[in-house]
Amino acid sequence: MVEMKQEEFRLIQEFVNEQFGLILSEDKAGSLANKLTPRLVDLRLSSITDYYYHLKFSQDNKSEHHNLISLLTNNETYFFREDAQLKVLAESVLPAIKENRMRKKDRRIRIVSAGCSSGEEAYTLAMILLESGQFLWEWDVQVIGVDIDQAVIAKAEEGIYGGRSVSVTPPQLLERYFRKEGDGYRVKEVLRRITSFRQVNLLEFTDHFAEDSLDIIFCRNVVIYFNDNTVRETVEGFAKALRPDGYLFLGHSESLARITKLYEPLRFTGAVIYQTRQ
Repeated sequence: MVEMKQEEFRLIQEFVNEQFGLILSEDKAGSLANKLTPRLVDLRLSSITDYYYHLKFSQDNKSEHHNLISLLTNNETYFFREDAQLKVLAESVLPAIKENRMRKKDRRIRIVSAGCSSGEEAYTLAMILLESGQFLWEWDVQVIGVDIDQAVIAKAEEGIYGGRSVSVTPPQLLERYFRKEGDGYRVKEVLRRITSFRQVNLLEFTDHFAEDSLDIIFCRNVVIYFNDNTVRETVEGFAKALRPDGYLFLGHSESLARITKLYEPLRFTGAVIYQTRQ
Protein backbone atom coordinates (compact mmCIF):
# COMPACT_ATOMS: atom_id res chain seq x y z
CA MET A 1 0.00 0.00 0.00
CA VAL A 2 1.24 3.47 -0.86
CA GLU A 3 2.10 5.76 2.06
CA MET A 4 -0.17 8.79 2.47
CA LYS A 5 1.20 11.77 4.37
CA GLN A 6 -1.18 14.01 6.28
CA GLU A 7 -0.62 16.91 3.92
CA GLU A 8 -1.37 14.62 0.96
CA PHE A 9 -4.66 13.58 2.54
CA ARG A 10 -5.50 17.27 2.96
CA LEU A 11 -4.86 17.87 -0.74
CA ILE A 12 -7.24 15.08 -1.78
CA GLN A 13 -9.76 16.09 0.88
CA GLU A 14 -9.86 19.70 -0.34
CA PHE A 15 -9.94 18.64 -3.98
CA VAL A 16 -12.99 16.37 -3.67
CA ASN A 17 -14.80 18.97 -1.58
CA GLU A 18 -14.17 21.78 -4.06
CA GLN A 19 -14.75 19.75 -7.22
CA PHE A 20 -17.59 17.42 -6.21
CA GLY A 21 -18.92 18.76 -2.91
CA LEU A 22 -18.02 15.46 -1.24
CA ILE A 23 -17.09 15.24 2.43
CA LEU A 24 -14.01 13.14 3.18
CA SER A 25 -13.59 12.72 6.94
CA GLU A 26 -10.22 12.29 8.68
CA ASP A 27 -10.93 8.69 9.65
CA LYS A 28 -10.97 7.73 5.96
CA ALA A 29 -7.23 8.43 5.45
CA GLY A 30 -6.11 4.81 5.88
CA SER A 31 -8.79 3.29 3.67
CA LEU A 32 -8.25 6.00 1.05
CA ALA A 33 -4.55 5.16 0.77
CA ASN A 34 -5.48 1.52 0.27
CA LYS A 35 -8.06 2.36 -2.40
CA LEU A 36 -5.73 4.71 -4.29
CA THR A 37 -2.80 2.29 -4.48
CA PRO A 38 -4.12 0.46 -7.59
CA ARG A 39 -4.79 3.81 -9.27
CA LEU A 40 -1.18 4.89 -8.75
CA VAL A 41 0.02 1.60 -10.18
CA ASP A 42 -2.25 1.90 -13.24
CA LEU A 43 -1.20 5.50 -13.84
CA ARG A 44 2.47 4.81 -13.09
CA LEU A 45 2.62 7.46 -10.41
CA SER A 46 4.93 7.26 -7.41
CA SER A 47 3.06 9.25 -4.74
CA ILE A 48 -0.30 10.66 -3.67
CA THR A 49 1.06 14.12 -4.46
CA ASP A 50 1.67 13.02 -8.06
CA TYR A 51 -1.87 11.65 -8.14
CA TYR A 52 -3.23 14.98 -6.90
CA TYR A 53 -1.44 16.86 -9.70
CA HIS A 54 -2.78 14.32 -12.19
CA LEU A 55 -6.32 15.04 -10.96
CA LYS A 56 -5.73 18.77 -11.21
CA PHE A 57 -3.80 19.18 -14.43
CA SER A 58 -3.77 16.07 -16.61
CA GLN A 59 -5.48 16.48 -20.00
CA ASP A 60 -7.50 13.30 -19.44
CA ASN A 61 -8.27 14.01 -15.79
CA LYS A 62 -12.06 13.78 -16.22
CA SER A 63 -11.94 10.01 -16.49
CA GLU A 64 -9.83 9.85 -13.35
CA HIS A 65 -12.29 12.13 -11.57
CA HIS A 66 -14.93 9.49 -12.24
CA ASN A 67 -12.61 6.74 -10.99
CA LEU A 68 -12.00 8.68 -7.78
CA ILE A 69 -15.71 9.27 -7.16
CA SER A 70 -16.35 5.57 -7.63
CA LEU A 71 -13.69 4.77 -5.01
CA LEU A 72 -15.09 7.28 -2.52
CA THR A 73 -18.76 6.34 -2.69
CA ASN A 74 -20.51 3.12 -1.75
CA ASN A 75 -22.09 1.55 -4.83
CA GLU A 76 -23.51 -1.44 -2.95
CA THR A 77 -27.27 -1.70 -3.40
CA TYR A 78 -29.99 -4.28 -3.97
CA PHE A 79 -33.52 -4.60 -5.32
CA PHE A 80 -36.42 -3.40 -3.13
CA ARG A 81 -34.22 -1.52 -0.69
CA GLU A 82 -36.00 0.55 2.02
CA ASP A 83 -39.37 -1.01 1.27
CA ALA A 84 -41.40 1.40 3.45
CA GLN A 85 -40.78 4.16 0.90
CA LEU A 86 -41.57 1.81 -1.97
CA LYS A 87 -44.90 1.01 -0.32
CA VAL A 88 -45.66 4.75 -0.17
CA LEU A 89 -44.79 5.01 -3.86
CA ALA A 90 -47.09 2.15 -4.85
CA GLU A 91 -50.02 2.87 -2.54
CA SER A 92 -50.08 6.67 -2.26
CA VAL A 93 -47.92 8.49 -4.78
CA LEU A 94 -48.72 6.61 -7.98
CA PRO A 95 -52.52 6.68 -7.42
CA ALA A 96 -52.30 10.44 -6.74
CA ILE A 97 -50.32 10.97 -9.93
CA LYS A 98 -52.78 8.87 -11.90
CA GLU A 99 -55.74 10.90 -10.65
CA ASN A 100 -53.98 14.17 -11.43
CA ARG A 101 -52.91 13.09 -14.91
CA MET A 102 -56.33 11.72 -15.82
CA ARG A 103 -57.87 15.11 -15.08
CA LYS A 104 -55.33 16.74 -17.37
CA LYS A 105 -55.57 14.00 -20.02
CA ASP A 106 -51.80 13.57 -19.72
CA ARG A 107 -50.79 9.90 -19.60
CA ARG A 108 -47.06 10.36 -19.15
CA ILE A 109 -44.88 9.68 -16.14
CA ARG A 110 -41.14 10.15 -15.75
CA ILE A 111 -39.18 8.83 -12.78
CA VAL A 112 -35.46 9.37 -12.22
CA SER A 113 -33.24 7.22 -10.02
CA ALA A 114 -30.45 9.70 -9.21
CA GLY A 115 -27.20 8.10 -8.14
CA CYS A 116 -28.58 4.85 -9.51
CA SER A 117 -25.34 2.88 -9.12
CA SER A 118 -25.66 -0.50 -10.89
CA GLY A 119 -29.37 -0.10 -11.60
CA GLU A 120 -31.15 -2.10 -8.91
CA GLU A 121 -33.24 0.86 -7.76
CA ALA A 122 -34.24 1.91 -11.28
CA TYR A 123 -35.38 -1.60 -12.19
CA THR A 124 -37.21 -1.85 -8.85
CA LEU A 125 -39.15 1.30 -9.70
CA ALA A 126 -39.97 -0.13 -13.12
CA MET A 127 -41.32 -3.31 -11.50
CA ILE A 128 -43.48 -1.28 -9.11
CA LEU A 129 -44.92 0.65 -12.06
CA LEU A 130 -45.76 -2.51 -13.93
CA GLU A 131 -47.15 -4.25 -10.85
CA SER A 132 -49.23 -1.28 -9.70
CA GLY A 133 -51.78 -1.60 -12.49
CA GLN A 134 -51.80 2.19 -12.74
CA PHE A 135 -49.86 2.54 -15.97
CA LEU A 136 -50.22 -0.72 -17.85
CA TRP A 137 -52.44 0.46 -20.65
CA GLU A 138 -51.91 3.45 -22.93
CA TRP A 139 -49.53 5.22 -20.57
CA ASP A 140 -46.13 6.52 -21.64
CA VAL A 141 -43.90 5.62 -18.69
CA GLN A 142 -40.15 5.84 -18.33
CA VAL A 143 -37.64 5.25 -15.54
CA ILE A 144 -34.23 6.87 -16.07
CA GLY A 145 -31.25 5.88 -13.95
CA VAL A 146 -28.42 8.43 -13.75
CA ASP A 147 -24.99 8.23 -12.15
CA ILE A 148 -21.66 10.02 -12.57
CA ASP A 149 -19.80 6.69 -12.65
CA GLN A 150 -19.72 5.25 -16.18
CA ALA A 151 -18.63 1.83 -14.88
CA VAL A 152 -21.81 1.32 -12.85
CA ILE A 153 -23.93 2.68 -15.72
CA ALA A 154 -22.45 -0.02 -17.95
CA LYS A 155 -23.33 -2.66 -15.36
CA ALA A 156 -26.88 -1.31 -15.10
CA GLU A 157 -27.30 -1.47 -18.87
CA GLU A 158 -25.98 -5.04 -18.88
CA GLY A 159 -28.67 -5.96 -16.37
CA ILE A 160 -27.07 -9.07 -14.83
CA TYR A 161 -27.14 -9.44 -11.05
CA GLY A 162 -25.91 -11.87 -8.42
CA GLY A 163 -27.91 -13.54 -5.70
CA ARG A 164 -27.13 -10.85 -3.14
CA SER A 165 -28.76 -8.15 -5.25
CA VAL A 166 -32.01 -10.10 -5.56
CA SER A 167 -32.02 -11.55 -2.02
CA VAL A 168 -35.15 -9.67 -0.88
CA THR A 169 -36.91 -9.61 -4.25
CA PRO A 170 -40.33 -11.31 -3.97
CA PRO A 171 -40.09 -14.75 -5.65
CA GLN A 172 -42.99 -14.09 -8.02
CA LEU A 173 -41.32 -10.90 -9.28
CA LEU A 174 -37.99 -12.64 -9.63
CA GLU A 175 -39.66 -15.19 -11.88
CA ARG A 176 -41.67 -12.61 -13.81
CA TYR A 177 -38.95 -10.06 -14.52
CA PHE A 178 -35.67 -12.00 -14.50
CA ARG A 179 -34.16 -14.89 -16.38
CA LYS A 180 -31.68 -17.20 -14.64
CA GLU A 181 -28.28 -16.96 -16.29
CA GLY A 182 -25.39 -18.94 -14.84
CA ASP A 183 -25.00 -17.98 -11.19
CA GLY A 184 -26.95 -14.75 -11.68
CA TYR A 185 -30.13 -13.23 -13.02
CA ARG A 186 -30.67 -11.17 -16.18
CA VAL A 187 -33.35 -8.48 -16.40
CA LYS A 188 -36.05 -9.34 -18.93
CA GLU A 189 -37.00 -7.14 -21.87
CA VAL A 190 -40.30 -6.10 -20.26
CA LEU A 191 -38.30 -4.04 -17.74
CA ARG A 192 -35.72 -2.82 -20.23
CA ARG A 193 -38.44 -1.32 -22.43
CA ILE A 194 -39.30 1.30 -19.83
CA THR A 195 -35.86 1.73 -18.22
CA SER A 196 -32.79 3.59 -19.51
CA PHE A 197 -29.52 4.87 -18.06
CA ARG A 198 -27.34 7.95 -18.53
CA GLN A 199 -24.07 9.25 -17.17
CA VAL A 200 -24.99 12.47 -15.34
CA ASN A 201 -23.25 14.62 -12.75
CA LEU A 202 -26.01 15.59 -10.31
CA LEU A 203 -24.59 19.11 -10.11
CA GLU A 204 -25.41 19.39 -13.83
CA PHE A 205 -28.85 17.79 -13.51
CA THR A 206 -30.76 20.64 -15.15
CA ASP A 207 -28.55 20.37 -18.23
CA HIS A 208 -30.04 16.92 -18.84
CA PHE A 209 -33.67 17.32 -17.77
CA ALA A 210 -36.01 20.10 -18.87
CA GLU A 211 -37.91 22.25 -16.40
CA ASP A 212 -41.12 20.65 -15.06
CA SER A 213 -40.42 17.41 -16.93
CA LEU A 214 -40.21 14.86 -14.10
CA ASP A 215 -42.82 13.42 -11.75
CA ILE A 216 -40.64 11.62 -9.21
CA ILE A 217 -36.96 11.63 -8.28
CA PHE A 218 -35.40 8.97 -6.07
CA CYS A 219 -32.05 10.12 -4.67
CA ARG A 220 -31.49 7.83 -1.71
CA ASN A 221 -28.26 7.48 0.24
CA VAL A 222 -26.46 9.87 -2.10
CA VAL A 223 -26.50 13.33 -0.53
CA ILE A 224 -25.03 11.92 2.71
CA TYR A 225 -21.69 12.24 0.90
CA PHE A 226 -22.25 15.94 0.09
CA ASN A 227 -21.58 19.11 2.03
CA ASP A 228 -24.60 21.35 2.75
CA ASN A 229 -23.96 23.69 -0.17
CA THR A 230 -23.79 20.78 -2.60
CA VAL A 231 -26.95 19.23 -1.14
CA ARG A 232 -28.74 22.56 -1.57
CA GLU A 233 -27.54 23.00 -5.15
CA THR A 234 -28.51 19.43 -6.01
CA VAL A 235 -32.04 19.46 -4.59
CA GLU A 236 -32.72 22.92 -6.02
CA GLY A 237 -31.81 21.48 -9.42
CA PHE A 238 -34.21 18.63 -8.77
CA ALA A 239 -36.97 21.12 -7.90
CA LYS A 240 -36.55 22.85 -11.26
CA ALA A 241 -36.83 19.56 -13.15
CA LEU A 242 -39.81 18.29 -11.14
CA ARG A 243 -43.36 19.22 -11.99
CA PRO A 244 -45.05 21.60 -9.51
CA ASP A 245 -46.60 18.57 -7.76
CA GLY A 246 -43.49 16.38 -8.10
CA TYR A 247 -42.06 14.07 -5.45
CA LEU A 248 -38.55 13.59 -4.08
CA PHE A 249 -37.51 10.46 -2.17
CA LEU A 250 -34.35 10.69 -0.04
CA GLY A 251 -32.72 8.06 2.16
CA HIS A 252 -33.98 7.50 5.71
CA SER A 253 -30.95 9.25 7.22
CA GLU A 254 -31.17 12.23 4.85
CA SER A 255 -33.21 15.38 5.50
CA LEU A 256 -33.85 18.74 3.87
CA ALA A 257 -34.36 20.49 7.20
CA ARG A 258 -32.30 23.71 7.24
CA ILE A 259 -31.30 23.05 3.61
CA THR A 260 -34.16 24.43 1.49
CA LYS A 261 -37.81 25.48 1.69
CA LEU A 262 -38.64 24.38 -1.84
CA TYR A 263 -40.18 21.11 -0.61
CA GLU A 264 -42.98 20.13 1.75
CA PRO A 265 -42.27 17.02 3.86
CA LEU A 266 -44.97 14.33 3.69
CA ARG A 267 -44.97 11.86 6.58
CA PHE A 268 -46.13 8.27 6.27
CA THR A 269 -45.70 5.22 8.50
CA GLY A 270 -41.99 4.43 8.41
CA ALA A 271 -41.21 6.95 5.68
CA VAL A 272 -40.84 10.65 4.95
CA ILE A 273 -40.87 11.93 1.38
CA TYR A 274 -40.91 15.43 -0.12
CA GLN A 275 -43.20 17.23 -2.54
CA THR A 276 -42.37 20.43 -4.36
CA ARG A 277 -44.20 23.43 -2.93
CA GLN A 278 -46.73 24.92 -5.33
